[in-house]
Amino acid sequence: MRPRSIRQGIYDHFAAELQSGRIAPGAQLPTEAEIARDFDVSRSTVQGVMARLAGDGLIRRQPGRGSFACRRDDDMQIRVGLDIHNIRSFEDEIALTGDSVGFRLLSFAQVPAPVQAARRLDLDAGAPVFRLRRLRLVGEGCIGSETRWFHPAIALEIPARALAEEGVHRLIRDHLGLEIGRIEAAVRAVLASDRDAAELGVAGGAPLLMRAHRLMTPGDEPILYGESLYIEPFAFSYSAGVRA
Repeated sequence: MRPRSIRQGIYDHFAAELQSGRIAPGAQLPTEAEIARDFDVSRSTVQGVMARLAGDGLIRRQPGRGSFACRRDDDMQIRVGLDIHNIRSFEDEIALTGDSVGFRLLSFAQVPAPVQAARRLDLDAGAPVFRLRRLRLVGEGCIGSETRWFHPAIALEIPARALAEEGVHRLIRDHLGLEIGRIEAAVRAVLASDRDAAELGVAGGAPLLMRAHRLMTPGDEPILYGESLYIEPFAFSYSAGVRA
């Protein structure tokens, strides 16, 4: 077995502390200098670990203040039950405005599941999953990005054209033959990483709205975990009602 790198060991240490709650949500982590001293590594090594923890949604980094433990998506204070049959897809909501959603495919490949996606899909961190990354376009402008991690139990037979052109609800229904029985979602504000900034055409550290969500079958089996980012001044809404 290949030995863990020092960087992986530091990542695993903090991921375990954050996920177990030993570092409480909202708590400030030690400074990069303190971590470098405690683990006898360089500051650049620690910076790489912190960037990965932030990318996995475990911490948030505030310039000039430090790094803080994120709340988990399922730690929300308010929960609202909505009827899935009366919730429109993102594409349907945009269609009501007279516009349509387009996509720019960035990648579709098998990757190790990051911590947050693995937890939401009931997998071990690092388990192989297929990840879909796309930019979302309305008119001629980019309004955000989407990243989806599909559960490995699902047989993915999706044409390349569909990956580049169709919304995820349609992909699930028409190409995977699955029905969505439940959607779990949480919305929070985040700051644009360097990669986000380059892809979305915003400044590094710019405010973004993130919608994290998990789609489940009627049998309550996970289909995918996704994270969608939206740039200002774009806004979206959901319509829902009570079934008779």
